[in-house]
Formats: sequence, C-alpha cells, structure tokens
Amino acid sequence: MRVSGGFNNAGISSLYNTLFQGKMSMHTNKLSRDLLPINNAKGSGSLSMNSLQYISDIKSASSSLASALKDLSGPAFNQQTMVSSNTDAMTVNFNGKNLGSMSDISVQIDQVAMGQLNEGSRMSATGLYGGDRGVNRFEITSGGKTTQLSVSVAAGDSNRDVQQKMANAINNAGIGLRATVETDSATNISMLRVESTNVGTDERNAFSIRDFTGNAVARTGINQVSRERQDAIYRVNGGEAQVSRSNNINLGNGVTATLKASSDQAVTVSRGRDMSQVRGVIENMVRSYNNLFSAAAGNTNDFKAQSLASRLMNVMSAYSRSLSDMGIGFNSDGRLTIDSNRLNQAFENGRVEQFFTENNGRNFGFTANLGRLADNVSNNTSNFVSSAMSQNFAYSGFGNPIQQNFFGSGSILDYMF
Repeated sequence: MRVSGGFNNAGISSLYNTLFQGKMSMHTNKLSRDLLPINNAKGSGSLSMNSLQYISDIKSASSSLASALKDLSGPAFNQQTMVSSNTDAMTVNFNGKNLGSMSDISVQIDQVAMGQLNEGSRMSATGLYGGDRGVNRFEITSGGKTTQLSVSVAAGDSNRDVQQKMANAINNAGIGLRATVETDSATNISMLRVESTNVGTDERNAFSIRDFTGNAVARTGINQVSRERQDAIYRVNGGEAQVSRSNNINLGNGVTATLKASSDQAVTVSRGRDMSQVRGVIENMVRSYNNLFSAAAGNTNDFKAQSLASRLMNVMSAYSRSLSDMGIGFNSDGRLTIDSNRLNQAFENGRVEQFFTENNGRNFGFTANLGRLADNVSNNTSNFVSSAMSQNFAYSGFGNPIQQNFFGSGSILDYMF
C-alpha cells in the first residue's frame, strides 16, 4: 500500500472545491434543459455502456465496503488464534479448526538453522582493483554440481566494481546462493558476501568457490568460509533439546512455528486475537472505498456521481484525525492510503480496535456512518446515477424547483457536501 502522512486539510478543501465547481457547471449547463438518458435516445430511459459500467462498479465496491465495515464493527476482532510473545524470535501459525482447551506452549530457541556464509576480504571500496584484467572465470561447486561463471574486469575498475560484478554473476546463476556487497561509507571499506539460501547441515547445502582463469576469487577473498552451516536447536516446555534442519517446526495440535533468532528467554505461544485477519479487513475496506470513490469522482458527467463522491469525503473528513493516528490518510486524488508503520503501532496500543468497535451496535461512529452510505449505494444503486432517469423528470430552469425524484430524499445541499 502507499504510505501517507495522513489527512491533509488543504487537500480536502481542494477536492471539495473541485467537486462543487463540477456540480455547479453541470447544474447550469445540463439541468437547464431536459435530462435525457446518456445515450440520447429520447424517451427510451435506457443507459449507455459507460453508465452500466459505472453502476456495476459502485454496486460491487459498495457491497465490498459494507461487508468490510460490518466485520470491523466487531466480528473481525473476535477471531482467536495462537500468537507468539516475541515475533522477532519466532512467528506462529494456527492451522487447526478449533482451539478447544489448548494451553500455552513454551519454546526456548538455542540456535536457528543457518546456511554457509563466505565473507571476502575487506577492501578499499573506491581503490583501484589490483587483480587480473580482462575475463576472469571462477567455479562454484554446490550440491555436487559445478557451475562456471565469469566477469570482465576493465582498466580503472574499483574494488567495489569487481565485487559487484561477481555478486551479479552469482545471483543471476540461480544456484541457491545469494551474493551482496556491503559497503561502510564511513571507512570506505567494501566486502563481498555469499550465503546459501538453504539452511541446515545437509551436505548438499555446502559450497566452495575457486578461480578457473584469472585471480578474482583469490583477490576478493570470497573463498573464505566465515560461518559453517548449522541446524536449529530448541526445547519445548522445558523438555530435551530438539534438532531441526529447518527453521519451520511443528508444535502439534495445528500449531506450526518459524524460528527467527535465538532468545535468552523462552517464547510463549498462547491464545490471542488474529490481528492479521483484521489487517486484511482494513486493507479490503481501503481498497473498496478507493474503488467506490474513484468510480464516483471519475464520473464527471453525472451530477449524482459527484454528489456521492462528496458524501464519501464528508464521512472521511469527519474522522480524519483518528484515521490519521492509525496511519490511514488520503492522497491528493482523494484515495485512501496506509502507513504500515503507524498502523502497526496503532495495533499495539489498541487504537485500531477502539476506533472501529467503540460504537458497535449504535447509530453513530465511523463504521456506522460509512456503513449506512455503503449499504444505501449497494441496495439502491440506481439512486446514485442521474442517467437512470427518463426525460420525464425534466428541469426547465435553474430557478425552478428540482424534482425530488431526481435528488432522492433530502435537500440539494445534502448532495453537494
């Protein structure tokens, strides 16, 4: 999702002005004559393909938005799962159907499974490379298979240039190794690192690097093993040490875990709320709102579509501060955006649940207000498209009364803002 700094009052005013000016222009230019179906087939009351697409778009988006808001008013926060007390050390996933009487699980992580790591010599990043020029070929043997790679060293290449060329060759080979060049800008030192993407002590995960022609390997020192491959070692509920060649372990009863890092204290797996599902519902709400708003705001030839866009913005601006505190803002086009870091913080301090559920079951609050509008669009879609009217609802002048059938219930101001 895009990152936003939150709601911008100036942006809101600009969007309001744009929509208002669009309405008034249509009001004087189009409502002063008969309002005909968009295909201009006078008296037919039929709709153009554009109108039909618009109706389909707002019907689908509003239905999805209404569903997401209903979930956020409470149900999404009631889903329970098994959660980790330290996600930096271990994440968990519950694949079972029922938590039943499951109790807490304690996992002590002594070490995680890792792959072999080679770290080359520390070299002056911008210093002139002192190895062989021209084409240098080197071989990597991994899993019983030898692959020959090559790099072309030009006069004037720096140490970092050659290190990066070797890293690119290794990464492009697709042989289960990941190569990077680390540079310390403060000391101007760079180093080539090559690590196996496979973990554990399986012999197939070992690799070696050697020169074939030229001396690129020897010069960069990338044939040096700095960390041997290792298995994961952990203990469950204070029991005996268990060894795994993978960091993915099974804790039983539908609970699986991924070991991330060793920890001084045991990680506790206990019952908790499934915030990942809530996050998914929030993302669906944002996506559905954007689809609905874009369809309405983009339908510039339809007075009611522009009115719908204004009403949507009305709701969002009323809760702008609270939404912004959770990292939900909008860009200059009126589309919602999510700042993931701020949303994470809002989950941790409870603001997300409080905001979406504090008025659950009442007739006010964000989910209730936006939900009513979404339900109205979903259930009465034709009320939000002017071209659905026949020419019988003609308007013969700016100063004459406006048919209630055209605007629905409420005054014209309700649709302008």
